[in-house]
Amino acid sequence: MESNLQDLNKAAVTNGLVIGVIMAVVGILTFYVAPNLMGSTMFGIGLMLLSLAFYIYFTIDLRKKIGGYWNFKSALKGIFLMAFVAGLVGMVFNFIFYKFIEPDGFEKISGYITEGTTKTFENLGMEQDKIDEAVEKQLEAMKAQFDPTFKDLARNFGIAVLVQFIMSLIFAAIFKKESPAFAPTTED
Repeated sequence: MESNLQDLNKAAVTNGLVIGVIMAVVGILTFYVAPNLMGSTMFGIGLMLLSLAFYIYFTIDLRKKIGGYWNFKSALKGIFLMAFVAGLVGMVFNFIFYKFIEPDGFEKISGYITEGTTKTFENLGMEQDKIDEAVEKQLEAMKAQFDPTFKDLARNFGIAVLVQFIMSLIFAAIFKKESPAFAPTTED
């Protein structure tokens, strides 16, 4: 059981690194190739679904790597470790990218965010003063993501860990697979 747990930890860290790097590459490509997508609600939903698909794929892969069976506790531990590593990679990447590589990145995309958010709220029939207020809140939230203070980093990290744990609980319940108690019998 001990080597199985070590295999689980190693595989979870590896899968988390892969997810984090893939999502970082998607972020870089979006920023340089089509930054206008960063203001699109549909792109945000699509990115969330893509991320979910990666987590499902790598959760199944994780279970296969440790023999195909795991109880709820092992599933929760492995999935949470994988999600934590992926989230940490993404957070470190975003910090380095927007702080040192593209320090003016927020200014580059803030117009797209304003335009996309305004269009979304206009389609929902909101009044202009409420749209302006909502856009301002959205820009503040995005600024905290692209140019975070230490307080923003701590808050974002705490929220990310909480979301990752809840997602891991759900995934562990879905993807747990207990080993059979008895070996299957074959009839002659």
